Amino acid sequence: MTVLSHSPRLELSGISKYFSGVAALEDVDIELYPGEIHALLGENGAGKSTLIRVLTGAYLSDAGSFRINGQNVNCTSPRDAIRQGISLVPQDILFVPNFSIGRNMLLGMEGRGSRRDSLSQKERSLVEEALARLGAKIDVDAPARTVPVPQLRLAQVARGLLQGGDIMVLDEPTAVLSEPDAEMLLERLEGLRSMGTAILYVTHRLNEVMRIADRTTILRDGKRVGVYKRGDLKRADMVELIARSLPDETSRPAQWVPKKLDELAAPRLSVRNFSSGITFRDCNLDVRSGEIIGIAGVQGSGHGAFLRSLGGLDPVDGGTLLVNGAPIHTGNVAKSVGAAVMTVPADRRGSSIIADMSIRANLAVSGRSREGMSRWGVRNQKCEKEMARTYIERMSIRPNAQDALLGQMSGGNQQKVAIARALDAEPQVLLIEEPTQGVDVGTKADIHDLLREAATLRNCAVVVASSECEELLELCDSIAVMRIGQLTAPELASTMDYKSLLARVLP
Repeated sequence: MTVLSHSPRLELSGISKYFSGVAALEDVDIELYPGEIHALLGENGAGKSTLIRVLTGAYLSDAGSFRINGQNVNCTSPRDAIRQGISLVPQDILFVPNFSIGRNMLLGMEGRGSRRDSLSQKERSLVEEALARLGAKIDVDAPARTVPVPQLRLAQVARGLLQGGDIMVLDEPTAVLSEPDAEMLLERLEGLRSMGTAILYVTHRLNEVMRIADRTTILRDGKRVGVYKRGDLKRADMVELIARSLPDETSRPAQWVPKKLDELAAPRLSVRNFSSGITFRDCNLDVRSGEIIGIAGVQGSGHGAFLRSLGGLDPVDGGTLLVNGAPIHTGNVAKSVGAAVMTVPADRRGSSIIADMSIRANLAVSGRSREGMSRWGVRNQKCEKEMARTYIERMSIRPNAQDALLGQMSGGNQQKVAIARALDAEPQVLLIEEPTQGVDVGTKADIHDLLREAATLRNCAVVVASSECEELLELCDSIAVMRIGQLTAPELASTMDYKSLLARVLP
């Protein structure tokens, strides 16, 4: 008996969601059956995250119907979704570090008399039973900060079981796991499937989809391309269906001609045998002055962590980093900045800007600005205003009000200010992660121009880590691929096309 011989446990029909008039989802259908693992595939921006948020009550759809066990339901909040039997295991491993595993698993489900520092006998039984269903042996009294990542992930899945639902949504569950640990989790999920749980499995890892998915839904540009049974598609077919249709395979603008680089020149940035646990291993990279190198990867591949480690934001286990032939102390932001290595991470609000300060104040935060526009420690307001005016005009920041709070402006303007501050420090190496994440087409073009200018006119070595293959083909001289922690040697972007690069990026 196949899962399709049952009635659907969950049905989403004609789901549409718009943001500022732009469709993130348009007329999407999806069904989950009891005892089914249903994979959801698509590029970044295809609509997967939006669909998950509609399904789990974080977003209200603008059109469409939502049924569970044949009955129309309204999920107006995540709590509503849990009451309807839908549990979410998010991408990130979210735990309170000083709470025990058991207390973390029960957060939001406490009864009267629950204590932060201990579990009652009833709570202990519930937690241990949920872990036993997954075959997981974890000390429920251990502080979360002491527990390895694979066990934390299993505890997250077990928390979903404690919420009592029979519909489970897993968003990139193996992204932070090694291959053996990922295999163990897949085996546990197959066990849940045999118990009748309906599982929506969101991933970039095509090998996992072919391994465990009963059916697969593919999204592209907010629309459903199709739904396919196990065995209907080969890996190459999946890549073809996931990939967007581009007017030009390379999508490289005619006006952008990379300058000729001296192939014999010593690298401005040289990386040897960089490693960080299971995140990335033995990575090597050389970048010359005036060169833009892209690092392509998907969620969990390690490309973002690798770039942040180059800038000293994330620690490494081993390896050497040289700028202009001189070694730089790793894992130290101050040392990196002192060597003129500037980093713009993907987390704009958390790491790149100060939301409660004005545009001018954010630009003036850089060390070079503080030194050049102050005297005896007193800020020169006139110099700051002139500097801010120059960058606002050069980068087309709108509105052009220097004293506007940056946190109240669009993501594109926030990104422009973050890049401007990095450029104002006159970097020799510029590291930028997901440079156009969440920005409009016009802002994307502006940011690309800024990065090209940094390489061409400022003679900077630029490294761009991005999950957008099309962007890297448009912007970079050469592209390396980070795939499950392994970095390939860069190849000329002019020799690549979109679909072949996407096929290499997807695990």
